[in-house]
Amino acid sequence: MVDSVLARPERAALETVHQLADARMALASLQSNWTSVAATRFRMGKIDVTLPALGVPAYGVNYGQRMQLRRTLNGRTVGTSAGAGQLSLLTPDTATRWVFDEPGDVALVFLRGEVFDRAIAEGSGRCRGAVEIAPRFAIRDLVLESIAHRLLKEISEPGPAGRLVTEELAEDLAAHLILAHSNVPQHQGRPHVIAPSRLKRAVEFMLSNIRSEVSLGDIANVAGMSLFHFAKAFKQATGHAPHQYLTAQRMLLARALLHDKRLSVAEVAGSVGLSPSHFTVVFRRQMGMTPTKFRDVLYS
Repeated sequence: MVDSVLARPERAALETVHQLADARMALASLQSNWTSVAATRFRMGKIDVTLPALGVPAYGVNYGQRMQLRRTLNGRTVGTSAGAGQLSLLTPDTATRWVFDEPGDVALVFLRGEVFDRAIAEGSGRCRGAVEIAPRFAIRDLVLESIAHRLLKEISEPGPAGRLVTEELAEDLAAHLILAHSNVPQHQGRPHVIAPSRLKRAVEFMLSNIRSEVSLGDIANVAGMSLFHFAKAFKQATGHAPHQYLTAQRMLLARALLHDKRLSVAEVAGSVGLSPSHFTVVFRRQMGMTPTKFRDVLYS
């Protein structure tokens, strides 16, 4: 049985923060097809917020002006001036108090616990209880900042491969937290290699389902690999994340279909699993022109 959106710990954590911070929301990932991660951006209604242990890995990024920030963790208070882009990690099992000098504009990302636990087991061979996330305070981390920004972009501009994109970002987030912000030695990671036969099965499955929305788990299952290792191995083997590869294949097929005058642009879009509006956006991004202009050039 598929769990409901509100039953997921990362969604519950998001709602808890919204409530306690008296959030004035700009963006929030409440879509049911986000199964691995949750994200939100809001302006705080309170400047003194005590958060319980949220139960899932999470981090916040300052999206506003420079602010004075204090955090109390395990009875110890630290403070600093935090500029735009600086971020702090929230450990899953510890309550924290946050005091701002003015209401902050922040983005928060919450990783599903099962994704993190699986990444720990498959990436380091350890159990969840043996791995701790460091409670980083007001640091710069371009990887985490980029993940937050890409998730917010997916909320504001949902793409045709949204589920696949968010699942890949969740895997990247879990791997980065373990590599850069945990007590797991950096040399302990395992290599991510995919056999040619497994890669072939994965590619064939993606191409045969080019008109459908597929999940990262679906593709990994066909390849006979764990989701964590497949995401890394596929990118290592092809140079592209699965969603990038699938998008490229959709555009290759679309360009071929646009040569057929009997097909409308809308029919071509449907043939590659995209709505006409998404198709136009993605095609322009890839080709530098709209599908209609591409066809005009063909037959000019």
